[in-house]
Amino acid sequence: MLQEIYPAIGTGMTVKMLEAEPDRISSLPQIDAHISFQPFVNFIQNKQVKASGIRAEYYQRLIERFNAVPALLNPIDDPDLISSNADLMELLAAGIFPVIGEEEQYIFGFSAPFQFSSFCYSENFSNLFADERKQLLQMPMNVPAAALKSAFCTSIYEHILEKFYQIELADKPALIYPLTDKETGLKRFYRLRYDRRFIEVHLKGELPPIRNCAVCLNTFRILDLEKQLETMPLDLFRLEGFGVWMADDVTVRQSVETIRRILLRHGDCDTGIMHDLKQAVHALVGFQDLEVGIMPFMKINAQFILDETCAGHSLIGRHWKNLDPESINAFHSFIGFISEDHEPTSVSVIDEGIIEAIPIFKRLYNEGIRSYILYPIQNNDGLLGLLEIGSTIPHLLTHEALMRLEPAMPLLSLALLKNRESFNTRIEKLIKDKFTALQPSVEWKFANVAWKFMNQEAGDDCNVVFEDVYPLYGAIDIRDSSVQRNQAIQKDLKRQLSLVDQTLELLQSRLSMTLLEGLQFKNQQIRSSIEESMLAEDEVVINDFLNNELEPVLRHLNMGDAQIREVTNRYFDAVGNYNGYLYHHRREYEQSITVINDTVMDLLTIGEAEIQQTYPHYFEKYRTDGVEYNIYIGQSIAPVAPFDMLYLKNIRLWQLRSMAEITRATAKLLPSLKVPLETTQLILVHNQSIAISFRRDERRFDVEGSYNIRYEVMKKRLDKVRIRETAERLTQPGKIAIVYSNPKDAQEYIEYISFLQNKGVIRSGIENLELEELQGVRGLKALRVEVG
Repeated sequence: MLQEIYPAIGTGMTVKMLEAEPDRISSLPQIDAHISFQPFVNFIQNKQVKASGIRAEYYQRLIERFNAVPALLNPIDDPDLISSNADLMELLAAGIFPVIGEEEQYIFGFSAPFQFSSFCYSENFSNLFADERKQLLQMPMNVPAAALKSAFCTSIYEHILEKFYQIELADKPALIYPLTDKETGLKRFYRLRYDRRFIEVHLKGELPPIRNCAVCLNTFRILDLEKQLETMPLDLFRLEGFGVWMADDVTVRQSVETIRRILLRHGDCDTGIMHDLKQAVHALVGFQDLEVGIMPFMKINAQFILDETCAGHSLIGRHWKNLDPESINAFHSFIGFISEDHEPTSVSVIDEGIIEAIPIFKRLYNEGIRSYILYPIQNNDGLLGLLEIGSTIPHLLTHEALMRLEPAMPLLSLALLKNRESFNTRIEKLIKDKFTALQPSVEWKFANVAWKFMNQEAGDDCNVVFEDVYPLYGAIDIRDSSVQRNQAIQKDLKRQLSLVDQTLELLQSRLSMTLLEGLQFKNQQIRSSIEESMLAEDEVVINDFLNNELEPVLRHLNMGDAQIREVTNRYFDAVGNYNGYLYHHRREYEQSITVINDTVMDLLTIGEAEIQQTYPHYFEKYRTDGVEYNIYIGQSIAPVAPFDMLYLKNIRLWQLRSMAEITRATAKLLPSLKVPLETTQLILVHNQSIAISFRRDERRFDVEGSYNIRYEVMKKRLDKVRIRETAERLTQPGKIAIVYSNPKDAQEYIEYISFLQNKGVIRSGIENLELEELQGVRGLKALRVEVG
């Protein structure tokens, strides 16, 4: 039996002392430890009792060989004694490790008890952990001295506590070595663990009570290592035997753990951490000539969108651009391609035949990639993104490489899901900041309602209501905006109808068709009808003629000969170009409206941010033909900040002053506007508190209760209100109209006006006006002042 085993292990072993770098272990406690093979013999003798047949004979022969060298069974101080029995050391290795497997899978070394050294080790152990001269055992560089000391001491105490106190510690020390593979140049990870079964512990003095030590008897952990070393010093024990260092390749596990740490380290998994993720995936696959791509897929309204930042981390899409139609088409084609088959695929060879079958791989081929892994990542909601592996070496990326990725896929799926959630959060924040009414001053209320809903303390309606708040309303309207809009549309439609006439004339010169004459006749009638003015119903008639009568005929003729297509294409090109001359006046009108509204919105945003610091309040603004806004202030909006009416007065004064600033700002814009548009300013004063509730369907607040609805009615009907018994509208360019119903409110605003007149913000003089009766609203009056 021994003759059969010995040749099988006769190579690949080194019997030579390999000690750790002195500087790295100088801080470790000294221990009384000696190499001896008697504990191993005792271990084998116990095994022999239960064994039979050839195995029992093998154990007996092994015991006899060690008994033949008695010096090996005593504490050994001379390393030469071990070197002179190298054949026995190899036999020892055969007794510990099976010989039927692949020899290279065993990475081991024998050491003195709990020492960072080895006197007999496998070749692959030496290759991994010895220095280049094979003189020193290298210690892991990433382990601090304190952590090394903790692992060293804990390993010894684990043995001591188990033998003398029957306590098994919860912590199992192990060292992780990051090593660079000499062949691939990639980082690999090895877990170095210590087997102490062949070490015996002998007590040299009196054993301390466990209750005086630093071991927690509930968690079975050493709570304070320094206290443990003081109460149970290691020199109280003598260690004899040898330990076995064993190393396992844990690159896969460590790479997955690296990905997990990356995700834990970053609350939001944005594309900034993709480089770290790609490095971890590279180590997982284990080939040097690799390039890794990760592309998260983003969605807007359930549709995939090309995000240039995400695509930049992809192999196939790193050149795609957001605003490039060709890139967008390529992206959607690629989405369609992988949507047909979500299964991961390895393309071992990318050649011209593959490109002909799958043209989208052409860019990969042009960039030198010759083997490729395509791994779509998805969850129950569909595709989350894509993992790619590319190499310039054909046949490198096969199904085997694909399988190496599997352990990391759940975490990569989580990373892409977090990335999408981060994207959605940014979108929601942008929507909230720019378009919705949800503001920090009221978010707390929504959080309370959501918490009650989660704890089933609220009904399905989950209403968000603020009681007893004081409303402020302001409107900056663009005077005669509908008239200006109609004039712009009229001018552009006259140009388009003129183009229609020219187009029909050209078509008739190239083919004979009575229908074209009829269309031209109708077109000329319409042109005549809007020569001087155009009504709203005229626009409807014109659009119906253009879209439902003229365009179908031109579309049909566009399928004819080249001369006809030239004429029709010229028309369609002009109509389809929204930056062209057919939309010139409408474009100028919209640009002028936008300039005014942007100016007003900016002034309100800046001013409101300042006044928000005085007392929290809710502020919403929205665009119509101009800008309207609502402000609500009261104790229920800010329950932790005591409310006083002085805050209402303060914000009313701010509103009046900001309206004056807006009036001056929009007046200054007039010379630069393509269409001369003027603004009017209106403030509605309401002296009673109201209740408001959030309407989830419109994502905005509205008044609550039948009495409070009167306030909303007034807002809607003040737009074109006139002064009583006159045809003059209340709102006028360059002026601010303040509508009220309570004389006390008038007196309060007169004081504000007087103050601002003294500051030179408002011109002297106040108009006291009575307003015409509105449907459902009576007794309204107004103050009107002019802004200098």
